[in-house]
Amino acid sequence: GAGIGAATSVMPNFHDLDEVISAASAETSSLSGKSLNNFPWYVKERDFENPTIDIDWSILARNDGYNHQGAYWGPVPENGDDKRYPDPADQCLTLPEKRDLYLAWAKQQFPDWEPGINGHGPTRDEALWFASSTGGIGRYRIPGTQQMMSTMRLDGSTGGWGYFNQPPAAVWGGKYPRWEGTPEENTLMMRTVCQFFGYSSIGVMPITSNTKKLFFEKQIPFQFMAGDPGVFGGTGNVQFDVPLPKTPVPIVWEEVDKGYYNDQKIVIPNKANWVLTMTMPLPEDRFKRSLGWSLDASSMIAYPQMAFNGGRVQTFLKALGYQGLGGDVAMWGPGGAFGVMSGLSEQGRAANEISPKYGSATKGSNRLVCDLPMVPTKPIDAGIHKFCETCGICTTVCPSNAIQVGPPQWSNNRWDNTPGYLGYRLNWGRCVLCTNCETYCPFFNMTNGSLIHNVVRSTVAATPVFNSFFRQMEHTFGYGMKDDLNDWWNQSHKPW
Repeated sequence: GAGIGAATSVMPNFHDLDEVISAASAETSSLSGKSLNNFPWYVKERDFENPTIDIDWSILARNDGYNHQGAYWGPVPENGDDKRYPDPADQCLTLPEKRDLYLAWAKQQFPDWEPGINGHGPTRDEALWFASSTGGIGRYRIPGTQQMMSTMRLDGSTGGWGYFNQPPAAVWGGKYPRWEGTPEENTLMMRTVCQFFGYSSIGVMPITSNTKKLFFEKQIPFQFMAGDPGVFGGTGNVQFDVPLPKTPVPIVWEEVDKGYYNDQKIVIPNKANWVLTMTMPLPEDRFKRSLGWSLDASSMIAYPQMAFNGGRVQTFLKALGYQGLGGDVAMWGPGGAFGVMSGLSEQGRAANEISPKYGSATKGSNRLVCDLPMVPTKPIDAGIHKFCETCGICTTVCPSNAIQVGPPQWSNNRWDNTPGYLGYRLNWGRCVLCTNCETYCPFFNMTNGSLIHNVVRSTVAATPVFNSFFRQMEHTFGYGMKDDLNDWWNQSHKPW
């Protein structure tokens, strides 16, 4: 009774349906008084650079590893002092160990399931996986050839995107004036464009002395997987205008007109003051049956979508007379950090992004550094980060114990550690590349429009008193992975 009273006291007093409809999206101080992503009324905005994760900006520093390579993909670097390579005490797993560990878990949970030749499931599931992964991550096989083209690029003019039509040269030649709009008009315009291309939500993070610390200190331009030779330039592949450096080079800011890279550095213009973040929705019906090694097709399909759509957004910006630098899932820094800071989500226990509107059913955030003036979007509080502290369901379904148990931490002293924030820290070296942490997440189920989940979401945001009850409710109602793994193939699904 006390809990219900507490929840009721913070909820709006609606008198009729008109008031309910008018409160459908969270109020904000910008963008015509409404949330850019039409988040529900209970999603509150916080101050810039102040998400639901506590951050000590005086301690936070740029990560000197350009990605979670090393433990994640397994190769031993030639330089034994490479900080990206984990300490044996971290108990990191090799790729074969990760595969075997996951398949053992899947067989125990679903004895009738057949992993197939590659661990993605029976024949049609294997076929769906390979079809869905075409173009991901950031590369695409040119039809009828063995050549791989890169979909990663700095400004839309280098790499594989030269294979496609570029904006009219007259735009850059000055024959037509570039687009000029207010920051609010530009932000709403980019939301419409991104949604047209298939993104579910967007955010805008201002680049400041603090948020620059979210960028990697070094990176190999456009490279994602260590030990993946030739895919991003090289013999038999699409060439870049400038040869790619073979080792990570510093990311720096300079007083230049356009961004560029060479074998010494990656340069961001000082005038590019905004990071556009974008999330890609996942096909929920399939995701609830996402059994298989190395991510299910429902997860893999988002990567080529993000790669190509990131290029489309770059091309749109270029045709307007602006630049969008980078993009895709590997550029600039951790997607979760940019997504949380730009108000798309909160950090979940599995060190992932969880949206109040789409739950765990998104991939992203894609991120483009832009010189198009836009209205920054603030971090949000929907009670999600706090809910994860009580819940912990993902820790019980992780086959390799890679997900942190207990409260958020300021530091974990592992190879991939970045001190300075109080958050959840996934052990990437033990992640077996399954999607259990998302599939079983209670917020994944909250993406539907049922009354009970709307009540749950608003109550979680209003007061944490019911969090432990809702956590148990997930088990009671049998949410998580669906038992009817094969029924998906016989159903009609909404377009994705």
